[in-house]
Amino acid sequence: MKAAFLLCLAVGAVLGQIPSPCSSPPQWEGREIRIDYSQKYEERRHLFYDETNKRTRTIAEVELNSTREFYDVIELFNERKMYSLNRRTQTCNVTAIEPDRQFHYRGVHPDAKFETIMSLGAPGFPGENIQVQVFSANETNEYYTGLVTSPGCIPVTNFHISKKYGFEHSDYFDITVGITDPTAFVPPTNCKPPPS
Repeated sequence: MKAAFLLCLAVGAVLGQIPSPCSSPPQWEGREIRIDYSQKYEERRHLFYDETNKRTRTIAEVELNSTREFYDVIELFNERKMYSLNRRTQTCNVTAIEPDRQFHYRGVHPDAKFETIMSLGAPGFPGENIQVQVFSANETNEYYTGLVTSPGCIPVTNFHISKKYGFEHSDYFDITVGITDPTAFVPPTNCKPPPS
């Protein structure tokens, strides 16, 4: 009886040490390098991220087959609209976000489970490493893995795999919590929806 009680205490102590998903900042801006292996292109972009209102803005330099384009894209998932401005030609398209395309979480996905904790850098040298927690989530036809700082829960890396969109990898850096520009999600004036 005493052994069973001690075993229950030991199991409880071990399970109690598994970190629960932390909460990444719901609004932030920073830089992102995104690689889409399925489509064979890379984007370097400034990202405005608003999880609360399900919206993003990316000011991107896209390299596809050694051709560079520059885009300013606002995605408003609650309105299901995307505004895409080609900064070189100044042409803007307003399109509907596909019904099956969901808001892409950075940081910790709401349905994530803890996988592991690791150190990035040189752990033997003070100030030369950071601790990150790894979380993953499965949804129908989609899989997410996210690395976030510990403590702080700031996004570091995301992997997103889906049947429809393939394999995407994003790295985040220079993150500032909050959105400094109150007009970040206001579409450019030359972006008008197509006539109905």
